[in-house]
Amino acid sequence: MKIHRLLLPTLQQHAYGTPPDMDPLTENGALQETQLLDLRFDALTLTVGLLFELRTALQLRDGNTGVLVAHGVRELSWSGPRRATNLTAWTVGESTARREAGLLRLDLGMWPAPGAQLSVLTERAAFFSVDVPDLDVAPPNYSDVDRAGIAEKVAGWDSDFHPIHTVYFDATDDG
Repeated sequence: MKIHRLLLPTLQQHAYGTPPDMDPLTENGALQETQLLDLRFDALTLTVGLLFELRTALQLRDGNTGVLVAHGVRELSWSGPRRATNLTAWTVGESTARREAGLLRLDLGMWPAPGAQLSVLTERAAFFSVDVPDLDVAPPNYSDVDRAGIAEKVAGWDSDFHPIHTVYFDATDDG
């Protein structure tokens, strides 16, 4: 299956494996040292997908790729500086997950300095730790390659994957 299929609105059909050692939907710092690779926003379905590099992660050590899917997105915010390089590996320095008015808010603070900020407020979310076959042990050096050269060295939305861990948040489950 391709990673982009995880963005479909039927989150519960993707019940893969056990929860990871740290849950990015409930535990602060779980995404520390991951790298944000891509973000997709589907305004028609209010769905956000975040694609993470896990080969650099401090906490999430199983799998080489993370996929966070948010449905029923109420707020999405990105702020960041202009970069001097063509490609930037946005490394998560801090991640916080908290309940806010019955919803889930995920805030990411990223570097290199000056850093970027990403915030998502959503009704439902899932985080998938997956393994994309044939990736090297370490991520590429972004300064040595262009976008086409990076494509085969990191996961993308069209990458095949093997599921490892899954965790969920659903505001409608809070009784």
